[in-house]
Amino acid sequence: MTAPVYTDQQLIDGLHLLRRLHKMAQRRTHVDALPITFQKDAPALRRGLPHWHPNNIHAAILYSVKGGWNADIVLHDAPDGHLLVLDKGTGQPFSNKGQAEQFLLDFVTALTAAWAPEAVLPAIPKSLAA
Repeated sequence: MTAPVYTDQQLIDGLHLLRRLHKMAQRRTHVDALPITFQKDAPALRRGLPHWHPNNIHAAILYSVKGGWNADIVLHDAPDGHLLVLDKGTGQPFSNKGQAEQFLLDFVTALTAAWAPEAVLPAIPKSLAA
């Protein structure tokens, strides 16, 4: 599988979008942002995919394709054999831009909450923060 090639403008827009998504994530509640399985999945994510750390996110990219919109998370770097571009996979393209952006918001919120729940979700229950 080949990674997408982004234009300079897509990367610049992706940096701005990522900043906006981080701000939006801070206003969400854990009920809105996290799947029910988050409590058991977050520690496994931290152990198994440490390069998925929020500080390693380079950009959040939205782009139109035939049939809709794609949404990608681009990482600064990853270990050999791991992807630098994270996406929904078979669920793409999204039928509209709003759905693609919602996916990115959910993804950024979940990754950030997995590493620093208190930074993203101030009202998170203590059981999820452990």
